[in-house]
Amino acid sequence: TLFWGRLDLTTGELQYCNAGHNPIVVIPPTGEPYYLKAKANFVTGLFADFSYTDESLMLPQGSRLLIYTDGVSEAETAAKELYGEARLLAYASQIDASASAKDVVNGLYDSVKSFTKENEQNDDITIMSISYKG
Repeated sequence: TLFWGRLDLTTGELQYCNAGHNPIVVIPPTGEPYYLKAKANFVTGLFADFSYTDESLMLPQGSRLLIYTDGVSEAETAAKELYGEARLLAYASQIDASASAKDVVNGLYDSVKSFTKENEQNDDITIMSISYKG
């Protein structure tokens, strides 16, 4: 899977294309975090002649993007309960606007590890936080 994005730090325009990747979380400066809706595209490499469609979104100043692999949302407890998308949004909703990217990434990772307790990690975990300050 692949998520491609280009954020114009002058205008706040995010151009993006999601090729089968988890939806990214947009954390606006006011209001609730949400999953970015994207046009359906196949995962990369499946069809040689598939034309990928990109989209764009204008981010308000003070927005944050949270990009992650499925190792976050599919992390599970010993009883096979998933961390899940609702828990991820709940984490995103409590992020302080002044938090550094490092704090956001470490906080989410710690939240996942706390949830799964001693259960062995079953997939890679990659997390990225990007802020648009304008």
